[in-house]
Amino acid sequence: MSVYKTLEETMNITMFRPLFFRLGVEEDWNRYNEIINSTNGINICDSIDSQIRELIKCRYPSRKLQEEDYSSLQKELLGDKSLEQYGVWVYYPWSRNMVHLLDKDEFIELRTNRNKYKITAEEQAVLGTKKIGIIGLSVGQSIALTLAMERGCGELRLADFDTLDLSNINRIRSGVQNIGQKKVFIAAREIAEIDPFIHVVCFEEGITNDNIDAFLLNGGKLDLLVDECDSLDIKLLARMKAREQRIPVLMDTSDRGMLDVERFDLEPQRPLLHGLAEGLDPARIAAMSPEEKIPIVLKLTSAGNGSLRGKASMLEIGMTISTWPQLASSVVLGGAVAADVSRRLLLGLYNDSGRYYVDIEEIVGGKEKGAESIERPNPYQPLGIDAIKRIVQKTEFEKPGDAIVLDKDKLGAIVNAAMAAPSTGNDQPWKWYYHNATLFLFHDRFRSFSFGDYHNIASYLTFGAVLENLVLEAHKQGVETGIRLFPQGEDSILIAAITFSNDSAGAEPHVDDSLADQIFVRTTNRNLGPRKEIEPTVLDQLKNTAESVPGAELRWLTATPQILEVAKIIAACDRMRFMHPEGHYDFVHREMRWRPQDAEATRDGIDILTLGLATPQLAAMQILKEYDVIDFVRRQKGGKLMEMATIGSIMPSSAIGLITMPTVSAEQYIMGGRSYERMWLAAERAGLALHPLISPLYFFPRITQNSNNDNSLSTDNIEELKVLRERFHQLFGVREGLAEVFLFKLSCMPKSGPRALRKPLEEMLFTDY
Repeated sequence: MSVYKTLEETMNITMFRPLFFRLGVEEDWNRYNEIINSTNGINICDSIDSQIRELIKCRYPSRKLQEEDYSSLQKELLGDKSLEQYGVWVYYPWSRNMVHLLDKDEFIELRTNRNKYKITAEEQAVLGTKKIGIIGLSVGQSIALTLAMERGCGELRLADFDTLDLSNINRIRSGVQNIGQKKVFIAAREIAEIDPFIHVVCFEEGITNDNIDAFLLNGGKLDLLVDECDSLDIKLLARMKAREQRIPVLMDTSDRGMLDVERFDLEPQRPLLHGLAEGLDPARIAAMSPEEKIPIVLKLTSAGNGSLRGKASMLEIGMTISTWPQLASSVVLGGAVAADVSRRLLLGLYNDSGRYYVDIEEIVGGKEKGAESIERPNPYQPLGIDAIKRIVQKTEFEKPGDAIVLDKDKLGAIVNAAMAAPSTGNDQPWKWYYHNATLFLFHDRFRSFSFGDYHNIASYLTFGAVLENLVLEAHKQGVETGIRLFPQGEDSILIAAITFSNDSAGAEPHVDDSLADQIFVRTTNRNLGPRKEIEPTVLDQLKNTAESVPGAELRWLTATPQILEVAKIIAACDRMRFMHPEGHYDFVHREMRWRPQDAEATRDGIDILTLGLATPQLAAMQILKEYDVIDFVRRQKGGKLMEMATIGSIMPSSAIGLITMPTVSAEQYIMGGRSYERMWLAAERAGLALHPLISPLYFFPRITQNSNNDNSLSTDNIEELKVLRERFHQLFGVREGLAEVFLFKLSCMPKSGPRALRKPLEEMLFTDY
């Protein structure tokens, strides 16, 4: 057995620490010879003569040394030692290289000579006394090697439990021969090959609760902690312990060159991560699922300030990419920045805390600019009373002789109930005018103008729901209703004229007046929970209720495979809508109210708190708001995370329902709206949760009713939609020519949170009172 193997087995540290032999010492001479003679393939590297020559040159920079000068000065250096005995022989067991070097002081003097005067000799001596710990070596290796090259410290403690994978070599400096090796050993070996006199301590098990104190304190307290680990709980634990010991912390994120500096040495009460992590418990964080950690990570890293591609990557992790991407250029830049700040911090030249960005694209130029969502100019003006009066005056409408005049309170109660109906994006596209014992319902196209309201289909459905509520509340108030629908066209905004009487002859029928009690209870219930089966008799009752509107048909899907299949179709349409520049703009800027105070101020749109999103989803929404990020994902054929979120929200459903009408027309869509509102109220009464699934039915008409040559969809969109629509029709057994008016999921869930707000009555209703 060779001495090489014997030495490796005696001490694990020879995995990453070299052996030193000073040949003037007999024991070292014997061990040196034993290795030389017994180790196969050993490589002798002896450049001591050139090192001595360079050392002499550096010591006499102003002299033009001649060959005889070098000879005499070298002889003076050697003294009574032979050239072979001078300095130290350093053996690297992992590479079997035996290297002849200057000994420590002269080695450091020569190796750091090119640092002068960017680092003075006095500063270099101070740095040589410093101890730096680095947790995490995917990024930390670059920092460690840069510190070693500058000799920014005398001791490095490295911690990482992981081994090198081939995919790591895109940013970790290593050869393929090291795949499967511990990252700490790879880094420690390279440091030893740069400077064998830097003391390196490896924590190959990474950092844990059990060894964090040893990492920070054993062998002397660290002067600086560099955090580059992936574990969120360890990030917090390390900072808590560092703050207790008044050890400053650096962190580089390798995205936009973001660097964190926390001077716990100067500010022992400083909040962790600049106050972003206060109140977080490492033990609780460790028990969280990856999804639960998302919002915390986004907050701690100020993800909104990340690069376009960095943010896009967050949406694709676990879908089209396996983990957070990092580039060598960013990692090497981070190593340089962290090493520079480390040096100045340890020398007392930098005494601040903060979060900084060294963004090359910002500094050099050529910053990537992503696409912007598209705001289609709204061609309409808000519908006011003057325009309404002009239309009423021109309208040929004769009120029935039995029409009664409603008092102000009764009229207000009826219109308020009507306005409690659902509308797309809670846009509330209605205006009302009570004149000459007639209530006129108008379409305010300024309010409904959006990507989703293709050919006014969404608005017509809304007006159907509005009229259903109106009839129910009128019956509750003890009056009968007569409704006349007006033909709809490009310029038609008068939807209906409603009169009230005490005579039921020819009036709207009393189908199920008790549904009026559900009008202000009804809500879009997005709550999730375990799937429960709904009794078939209940589904039959809801079907009968929906189909009590002439021509309406309600089809159910209840089998899990069917629900999964339709969920995939809906998910693809959701993804397509969100990635469409106009669809995205409408969602972000027209529909959503991102703060409760905004929802309260406008009293329309969708309050984000009503979406029933989990905390991780709420956090992700902040990134989804940025269309340049979404468009980048689209161009990479991504978006699976969005699809998975939709599928996950649909699969707990007990049933998926589709309401159709016999033909495609404005009147049929209005009647379809009455059907779905009647059924929705009945579902609410039955204690069921209903959530509309709108995107397929807003997209399909764009490929079947495209009379205006709508070119906003790409060719890929159109082809995908054709396939999706065919699958959709097969699932529900829908024949061509039917109007698909309402798609929804039904489940057994508890009541949801706050209801969407409504505009005040006085803003929507004009009267002649």
